[in-house]
Amino acid sequence: MRKYTGLMVVVFVLLGAGFLFTMNDIGTGGGAGGGSGPTVLQVYGDSLDQQNYNRMGEQTLQLCSETGMHNYINFLMAPDAAQMQQALQLGRFGMNYFTMMRNNLTTQELNRFVANRMILQRSIEEMGLYASEDEVSEAIKSLPTFSDQGKYSEAAYSLFAEKRLGKLGMTEKHLRDVMRENLCLNKLINIVGGGLTPSRSATQDQLEAQMQTVTLAKVVLTRDKFLAAENPTEEEVKTYWEAHQDAYKTDEKRRISYLLLNLPEEADESEEEEKDDTAAETDPAKAEEEEKAKALAKVAEQTAKREKRAQAGKALTRQIQELYDSIIDSENDKKPLDFDAIAAKKDLKVVKSELFSRSELPEELQGLTLRGSSNQNRPLADVIFAMSMSDNAYNRVSAPLPVGEHGWVVFVLEEVVEPVLLDYEAAKDKARAQLSSQNATDKVKKAAEEARTAVLELMKSGKDFDAAVREKGLTPVQVGPFSNSTAPPKDEPSAQQLHSIAAGLNPGEVSETINENDRSLFFLVEKRELEDTEENKLRVDNAMQAAEIDLMLRTYLNWLNHQYQKAEVKAPEIG
Repeated sequence: MRKYTGLMVVVFVLLGAGFLFTMNDIGTGGGAGGGSGPTVLQVYGDSLDQQNYNRMGEQTLQLCSETGMHNYINFLMAPDAAQMQQALQLGRFGMNYFTMMRNNLTTQELNRFVANRMILQRSIEEMGLYASEDEVSEAIKSLPTFSDQGKYSEAAYSLFAEKRLGKLGMTEKHLRDVMRENLCLNKLINIVGGGLTPSRSATQDQLEAQMQTVTLAKVVLTRDKFLAAENPTEEEVKTYWEAHQDAYKTDEKRRISYLLLNLPEEADESEEEEKDDTAAETDPAKAEEEEKAKALAKVAEQTAKREKRAQAGKALTRQIQELYDSIIDSENDKKPLDFDAIAAKKDLKVVKSELFSRSELPEELQGLTLRGSSNQNRPLADVIFAMSMSDNAYNRVSAPLPVGEHGWVVFVLEEVVEPVLLDYEAAKDKARAQLSSQNATDKVKKAAEEARTAVLELMKSGKDFDAAVREKGLTPVQVGPFSNSTAPPKDEPSAQQLHSIAAGLNPGEVSETINENDRSLFFLVEKRELEDTEENKLRVDNAMQAAEIDLMLRTYLNWLNHQYQKAEVKAPEIG
C-alpha cells in the first residue's frame, strides 16, 4: 500500500460523462460499536443504538459539511452515478447536495450512509489501509473551513474546536477519525477501481465523431405554412376539447418568501477613449510604446476586477451557506420556522411575493436559471413549482439555488392555489389554437416524409441530391462546415443535433426525417472531416483519462452496493 501513501489529492475530470469533481478529502476510526439502548440499525450483525446512530449519521454529515469534507459524504451517500454527478457539481460551489437536502432525505437514505460508514471501517481493517497521524493533521489543515486567504489558520481551527464541535455532539477525536476514514476511502477507491482501462479505440472513435467538421445540405418544411391553412369547425373544436378537458385549467399559482443574493450589475464600459494622435505625429515609436502600456494597464485592470468579483461571489456563497446552516440549526433545535428572523440576524430582508403563476414570477426572479452543468440552465420557476406543500415548514424551504453568474436564491413555499377546469366557452379559443397546431404538425411531418421518400427515389435513378430536391419544388440550403467545438451556424438553431446525427452517416447519405416543434427537415451529408491537430490529439488523451476515471468511479459504486447487500443491513425499529 506504500504507493498510495502520498495520495492526498486526486482530481477527477470526467469530460465524456459530464462528471467534474475533486477527491481531495476522501478515511479509520470512529467505530460503530454497540450501545446500551434499543437497536436502531444492524450491519454485519453489529448493532447501533440511537446515540451512536446519530453520531455516525446526522452529526457526521453536519461535521463534514461544515469542514468541507464533501466528497466523503458523496462517496458514502450517493446510491448511483447520476446522483453522484449532481452532488459533485454542487461541490464546485463549496456546498454539499446531501446535507442541503437533509429535510428530504429518507430514513432509508440515512441508514445507507451509516451502513456504508460501517462497511468502510470493516474494509479498511480487512485491507490493511492506514493513514498516519501526520497525514491526518496535514489533511485537516487543508480543509477550507480552517483557511484564511488560502493558508491554514490555527485561530480558525481553535475557534471551531471550542465553539462548534461541542454543539455538533463531536470532539476533536471524532474529527480526526472521520478524516482518517476520509483518507483511507481515497486509497480504497483506487484499489477497487484503479488500473482498469477502457477501450482506447472506442473512446477515440466516439470523441472523433464529436470533433469532426461536417457540411450538410438541408431541406426544411415549416409548420407555419400549414398552420395558416387550418380552420377547424366548431364541432371539431368541441370534440377536441371534450377529449382533452384536463389540459384546460386555470394556472396554478403560488406564493413564496425568498432571499435573492446577487452581485450588482457590472458598469458598462463600452465608451471608447479619445485617441491622442499628437505623440504619433512627433514620435511613432513612443506612441507605440504608450499604446502597449495602455493595453497592458487595461488588461491588468480587467484582471483585477474579475478577481475582485470572483472574491465577492465566494463571499455570497459563504453568506448563503451560513444562512442555510442557521435554518438547519433552527430545525435541529425544534423551533418553529421563522425565516424573517433568521434572515434578519444576517442583516438580510426577506421578500414576500403575491400569488403568481409559472409565467409571472416576481420581477427580480423572472428569467433566472440555475447555473452548473448538472442543472443545465434549469429555470428557477421549475424548482418553485416542483416543491410539494407540507405541514412541516422546514420541508417547504428550498436548498440554496445557484442562479446567474454568482447569485443564490433560498425560498419558502407559503401557499399553493391549485388549478381548476375551464368550461367550453372559456377554453374554446385555446382548444381551437391547439387543434390547429396539432393538425399542422401532423401535416408538416407527413409532407417532409413524403418529400424525403421522393428525393431518395430520384437519387436512385441517377439524379444528385440538389437536382432531386429542386425537382420536388424544394430548395436545399447548405449548413457548415461546422463542428461541436465551434460556434454553431447562426441560421441553424439545431446545429448540435444535426451534427450528432451526421456523425453516424457517411458522405452522400441522407438523414431520416427530423421533426421539431415548428418544422420538419432532412439533410444530405456533403463532407465529414477531422483535422489532425495537436489539440485534437490532446483531447483524445484527456478523454481516455476521463473514461478511466468514469470506469473507476462506477466500479467503486458497484463494489459498495455489493458490500451493502452482503452486510445484511436491518433497521429493527423501523421494520
